[in-house]
Amino acid sequence: MGLRIELNPQAEAASAWHVDKRIFGKFFEMNGKDTYPGIIDDCIANGSFEQWFSKRRKDGTNLPWTMRTEIMYRDAPVIPGLAYPWEPVGAGEGAYKQLQDGVHGKAGWNTYQRMALAAGAGSVGVAQRITLADERTLAYQLQVYARSTGAETVLHATIEEASGVKLSEGTVTLTGDWRCYELDLTLERASTSRYKASPFGEYKLSLVAESEDACEVDLDWVMLMSADRVEGLFNPTTIELLKQYHVTSIRWGGNYANEYNWKDGIGPWLTRPVKDNQNWGGLEPNYFGTNEFLRFCQLAGVEPFLNVGFSYDLPPELAAEWVEYVNGDVTTPMGRLRAEHGYPKPWGVKLWQVGNESYGDYQFGYTNSIDFAKRIQTYYTLMKKADPSITIIVAGEDPMYVDYSEIPGEPPIWNQRVLAHAGPAYIDGLDIHQYTRGIRDEGLRHAWLEKNEGDPIFYNQVLVAYPTQYEVLLQELKALASEQGFAALPLEIGEWNLEPETDASWPKAEYETMAHACYVASMLNAFIRQGDAVKYAYQRDNTLYYRAYPVDMRPVNPGNDTSRFYAEPFLREDTNWHLLPLHTEGTGFDMPQTWVRIRPMAAIPHVDAAAVISDRGDEIVVFAVNRDLREAHRLEINTGSSGGASATVLLQSAADPLARHEDWYGQTGYGMTETQLAFERDGKLAIELPAGSVARITILLSRTH
Repeated sequence: MGLRIELNPQAEAASAWHVDKRIFGKFFEMNGKDTYPGIIDDCIANGSFEQWFSKRRKDGTNLPWTMRTEIMYRDAPVIPGLAYPWEPVGAGEGAYKQLQDGVHGKAGWNTYQRMALAAGAGSVGVAQRITLADERTLAYQLQVYARSTGAETVLHATIEEASGVKLSEGTVTLTGDWRCYELDLTLERASTSRYKASPFGEYKLSLVAESEDACEVDLDWVMLMSADRVEGLFNPTTIELLKQYHVTSIRWGGNYANEYNWKDGIGPWLTRPVKDNQNWGGLEPNYFGTNEFLRFCQLAGVEPFLNVGFSYDLPPELAAEWVEYVNGDVTTPMGRLRAEHGYPKPWGVKLWQVGNESYGDYQFGYTNSIDFAKRIQTYYTLMKKADPSITIIVAGEDPMYVDYSEIPGEPPIWNQRVLAHAGPAYIDGLDIHQYTRGIRDEGLRHAWLEKNEGDPIFYNQVLVAYPTQYEVLLQELKALASEQGFAALPLEIGEWNLEPETDASWPKAEYETMAHACYVASMLNAFIRQGDAVKYAYQRDNTLYYRAYPVDMRPVNPGNDTSRFYAEPFLREDTNWHLLPLHTEGTGFDMPQTWVRIRPMAAIPHVDAAAVISDRGDEIVVFAVNRDLREAHRLEINTGSSGGASATVLLQSAADPLARHEDWYGQTGYGMTETQLAFERDGKLAIELPAGSVARITILLSRTH
């Protein structure tokens, strides 16, 4: 037997509180291709021709190419005078200069690109390898600011596929003054080359100047966007995916929030500065600012969550101005400024956070818990003055994940001190994160296998089932809050996911597997059961931001389907869902100590289940996940009824829970089946759950309940 559940369908057995649908949120951070073209549909990197910012380690050394997330192609050469990742066309070193003086094509940027064309040389240019969503559209629009000192200078804009075949070309004649040139570039056909087996076509955009005379050609502010973008800005596939997979809220922020000045991302694009992305490398052109994010959330039907940075460079007064800019009416200074920018109606954003992992020395503005607790009070006071109706969540410490301690040799005490010194008067909720990774050191992993008489599949099973232990950590945090005077402390799981560390030859419960989907289901079950405290949760899963990205590119994965069918009942407007406690009995396994992050824990259930009941008491939904990656288990449900109930079972499973799904257009290696079942006369129902599977059982009760 896997698990036997005794259900009490009586309304009085349910919780007084209901589960918050915002637990089905996604996290978003300004990080490379997630933003461009993932949200803002611009396919060019460094269209500003600025000096490329390369992230360094804390010891000051350059990261190797293979570890950089800010680039698209790792073999792009670095040419003196030529902005990375642009590549030379028709000229060698010495023909290119990045200039800062004089008039620019885009006034808010620091540099522009100059190309020197010698007499009789014919042509000189720049090119950038790009990917295009040509499975969706063949039509694109190019914008480039350019000028030339030559009387007869022509600029050719060409898109060619990886093999060198030209698929689209446009031409403009340059003048001596900066002008914005716009060209429609429609591909003759889609590329025959796909980017790393993805549906994205692999191309090269070239901008080549041609003249008979010696001249200098300047380029600035290049953009290439799809013709089918929404409202001239947004990636339509991303909006579609967020709707399709029932994302309820998006948390904007993360590490980047602690370096971000929101004033860089407002007003006309012509006036916005380009900034180094200090956290992740590369450049941030600030196309995706406050109003763009909030409009994007409207289009996708999700609730926005804004993360204010915590540092001396981002003082409380700046945070309060941001609240007023977003929520103030036009009689306020910042509300009037927003109206001048084309958005007269206040956005009414209710969810705000201050700080992100501010305990860590890798963060801008990191500090100790006492200093944070004292300074957070000013942020809270000024932000609430700007809008008393907002909820302000503060950066907490991630239980069993954080090694940072203010007292050497002692456990981390950030949460205890922040809750004690700021207290309920200055905290509306606490942000914590969880990335489950396992053992990073290969030698320690092998020692773990030997010590625990396990194998790689069991190792993955421990990680998949870790949410059972994480739920205990949530309960411990709730108890700590109670000790510090909080009647109830709302929790925001601001970032979470499974990112397993394994040997290259081992199976791996990564995104593309049903094993990973089981982890997703287990975390959602924990959030549902702890829903009196867990009000918001934001999975870090960049899949739905539709873009080609060398480090983190994958199709929609099984876990996305899991969160989708979990969320579906909670999106209904005709009812709220209350936790229905379960009496369970079943088989399990013992979780061994796994490095310093996972402590030993006995009797981890193979099958984990959570249940909710509707306001009316006429419908129950049971979510069940079999975390055993080898064996099927039987799930038995007993309503105690003499009859009258029926059930619909939606089952997600795979022949091999650790097999990778790699298809961009359909489900391969896993599937979804729906079955109608009737309860026996004694009110019992039995379901077979394959290894590594997830089920949603919807039970319609008879009117006698």
